[in-house]
Formats: sequence, structure tokens, C-alpha cells
Amino acid sequence: MATQEKPLIYFFNVSDPILEAFNDKKYNIHYKKMNGSRKYRFNRNEDLYLSYNNEVPLNTHEAEIIVIDTESREGFISEGNQVREVGVYYKETPSIVNLTPLDIYEVMRNAYSTNKEQLIIFFVSEYSTCNYQMAFDKTLEPAFKMNSLFVPNYNFNVTGRAGTRISIFQDGFIEKDIKKCLEKYLDDASYNIVINGYNIDKILAINDANESVSLIRETGNKHVILLPKLKNKGQFLVELFEQVLPEHPDFRQLFSQNEIFTWVNDFSYISIEEKNKIKEIENEFKSHSDRVESLKSEYSEIYNRDENVKLRNMLKETGDNLVLSIKWFIEYIGFTNVVNPDQYVNINAGDVFEEDLNFEINGTHFLIEVKGIGGTSTDAQCAQISKIALRRRRMYPSNSYRAIYIVNHQRYKAPKDRVLIPFNDNQIEDAEISQRGMTFTYELFNIYHMIEAGILSKENVREAFQQEGLINFRKSLNKLEFNHCYNKIVVYSLIIPENTPFSVAKNDKIAIQDNENHWHLLIIESIEVDGVSHDEVSYGKMGIKVNRLVSGAKDFYVVKVY
Repeated sequence: MATQEKPLIYFFNVSDPILEAFNDKKYNIHYKKMNGSRKYRFNRNEDLYLSYNNEVPLNTHEAEIIVIDTESREGFISEGNQVREVGVYYKETPSIVNLTPLDIYEVMRNAYSTNKEQLIIFFVSEYSTCNYQMAFDKTLEPAFKMNSLFVPNYNFNVTGRAGTRISIFQDGFIEKDIKKCLEKYLDDASYNIVINGYNIDKILAINDANESVSLIRETGNKHVILLPKLKNKGQFLVELFEQVLPEHPDFRQLFSQNEIFTWVNDFSYISIEEKNKIKEIENEFKSHSDRVESLKSEYSEIYNRDENVKLRNMLKETGDNLVLSIKWFIEYIGFTNVVNPDQYVNINAGDVFEEDLNFEINGTHFLIEVKGIGGTSTDAQCAQISKIALRRRRMYPSNSYRAIYIVNHQRYKAPKDRVLIPFNDNQIEDAEISQRGMTFTYELFNIYHMIEAGILSKENVREAFQQEGLINFRKSLNKLEFNHCYNKIVVYSLIIPENTPFSVAKNDKIAIQDNENHWHLLIIESIEVDGVSHDEVSYGKMGIKVNRLVSGAKDFYVVKVY
């Protein structure tokens, strides 16, 4: 017998016995884990950033039934369905981080994103209230408070109170069938909150002080049931789904394909045409599913390539992960024998940490300081590597040293939202005087992609490391002003700015940066000025026919070819 599409049921954070109770049932049930909690050593002087992943399906709003156990188990989810980087940030490292309420928030936010009728069941095994500050692509959002029973616009007013004396609330025939089912499972049940209900609430169970510990609340088209912690949740749900809710006037529409009648779709009771069409549909779904899995596998392979991991780390990391990523970049552009001296430091022997990386080329020793910080650099941070270089010159006067400072600034922000140049004029001038080079990781990220696109050469980038002050890796590029794009004839109308000493020749190339900061290198097929062909133009407006157009083209440069 095939599993039915409806009701679609999501079990979040439930235990194995619940799943086992449904093993031989033909419901369309999907189990999803939830984040739990983790202990830390409290430190008010050190912040904490955690990558946040969850297993909340994007189609949670399509489910007919959602079941959530609020117990916070140990550990976090390492991989989820996030399409961008999401994290949780703490200014001080707390003694414990509990992410279960945050997962519940994601479930409920998705469920309440539509007005679809749904049944949402909470087993209130635990109740927590936590503060969170989210970071999306490293950009911090305002902090907010969340609890284990979040329901949009219908907050539950609860009081922490624990006990085991639970009885059914006697008020005539209101929800008598649900109460009768629940009553069978109250032995060994417990509660940890009491709920201050509203007139609209239907109370199911109370403690011996007549306080509500279980109820039903209608919130628009959502039916929310709060239940105490039951010992045998699985058998309770099976009985509720099979014998109670399908006959309940408020819930029977959610069970339109209840298991009792699933035999009607058995191949023995349908026509051959129906059977063949079902087989076609199943084959089409399988083909599509196989293709999607293949694409996911290809994407995972690309995502986990070493260069892509290192490039992401250059934009978000600090400490050793950032240093190793910069080392990878320096070796990528062709420098050799790059050393990370920190790995040889013996603190017990009195060694001290100095530069993060060093290498020697043509008799010059490069000393590199790498920092990942939440803001921009102080004067002292910029100058620290110059002090190290000065000490090294005094120790080895016959050697030549060059200091380089590289910073991953404002690392909690998306790179496009960061300060474009993370150094002020005084810091740049001081670097020039001190013969120190300075750059930042987002620039190196872009330089990598410009090299890969053929716009810059590794040799030119290596030479740029000899510069003092703010390193300009793009000296070989000359910017053109955009005038118009003629799509049909694949022509860009571009302008050489006034008083700029460069030209555009037919054997040159056009580099374009699009609005997503990707780089493209185009071949020049012809150049015209006022309808007349030219091999080279040194001023004014021209039409440049290229081999292709770039969607979202933003900035235009000429790449000289000699």
C-alpha cells in the first residue's frame, strides 16, 4: 500500500519511540531534528559566533500536521538547508547556548507564512526563553527574545511550575473525545508550566490547583494544542490520528486521505489506464529526483573545493583559519616557501609570536601580519608589523625586510556593506613613510577572481606586493565610462575620460564587473567612432563591438595587450 500524500505530517525533535509507533502506518510522516544546547566556559571579555543550521523544511507551511517536542537535547546541527550564511552572535560567551527555541521560531514562522489550515501539537517537555542576535552573511541584526512556545501574534502567557498531578478538565462535552484519548496517557505524565488561558481556549487538562496544563487554542486557521510531557507519546498520537481526529468536525478535513480508505488506490481496484499513468508519474518524479541529487552532488563538490573554502574563510574568519587562507593566496599567486612561524613557537622556551607569515624572494624578506576584526584597524594594529620588521633589521642588518599588513575588516558584515577602503588617510600616509604595504581580504578575494578571468596576471599581483601604502593591484587597468549598450549588434558605447593617458586598441580586451561583483573578459571585435572603423582610439566616445554582452554589467575597464 502506498503512503498517502495527505495529511503531510512533520515531526520535529521527537524521540525514537514515537517514530517506532508509526513504523507500520502509511502516513506521510517526515522526521526532522532540532538544535539543542551546548555548554561553554562563561567569558564576558570574549565574544562568540556560532554558525546556525537547521532542518526546517521550506515547505513546512504545506503540512497539515506539525508535531514539536520542546525538549532541548544536547548538540547542534552541523549542516542544514540554509541558502546563505546564518549565525548567532553573543557579545559575551555565555555558560550555555540553547538553540531549540530558535528552531521552533523558524518552524512557526514558516507555518504562519500562509493562512492554510494546520494542526500544530506541542509536547511541552521543557520551556525556555532565550535571547538571540542573528548574523546574515556576517551582518548583525537587532537582538530579540524567543521562547519554546512561540506562536506569531498569539503569545502564550505561562508560569513556570512543575508537577505530576494532572487530571482532565471537566466541563461537559467540550472536546470530550480528545480528552478521553488524553486521559488514558496521563499516568506518569508531568508538566513544567501552567498556562494562563483566554476565553477562546479549550482547556483539556489541569493540575490539582485547577491551573491549565493542556489546552487547544484557535489562532486563525491554525489549531494549536499544548500537551504535557507524556510517557507514551507515540501510542497517544497513533490513537489520536486514527480514531479521534478523523471524526472530529474541526480536523476531519485534514485527514481526507486517512489510512482507513487508502485501499481505494491499490492497483487491484483501479483501471489499467490509472495504473499506467501513476507509473509514468512515479518514473518522472524519480528521474527528476535523480537529476536534482546529481546537481546537489556537483554543487557540494564545488563548494568544498579547497580554493572555495579558503576564499570564504578570507571573508569571514580570524586567527589560524584566516592566516592559512592568506598563505594559500600568497602561494596561489606564485610566491614560494611561505612559512607560518607561529607553528614553531615554543612559549615554554620563552618564544614570542611575531609575524603571521614570512617568505623571501630575490633577497627581500616579506613579513606579513594578518588580522580578522569586527571593525576597522587602529593605528597601532596597522603599525605593529613595521615594528617587527624594524627589530628584524636591527638583528640582521644585512637583510632587506618588507612589512605587509592584511586585514579582514568588519568581518560580521557582508563584504559589499563594509567600508570600501578600511584605512584612513593618516594610516595610509604612515604606511608610505614606514615603507609598509597594506591591503584587505575582500580586495584579495576580488583579485583572485580577476586572475582567474584573465584580467590580471599573477606576476603583476606579485609585483604589487612591493608597493608602499595602500597596495593597488589594479594599476594595469584603465576605467572607461559607460554611455549605452546596443543589444542587437552586441556593442557597448564607452568613453575614455578626459585627461587620461591611455588608449583602446583593437587587440586589447574589455574587462567588466557585473552587479554581483563577478568579472568577465571580453574580446574586442571592432572599434568605431561616428561610423568609421579604427584600430585604436585615444580619447572620447567610441562604439566597441564585443564577442558577447554581460548581464548586469556595472564597471568597464580596458585591459592592454602588448
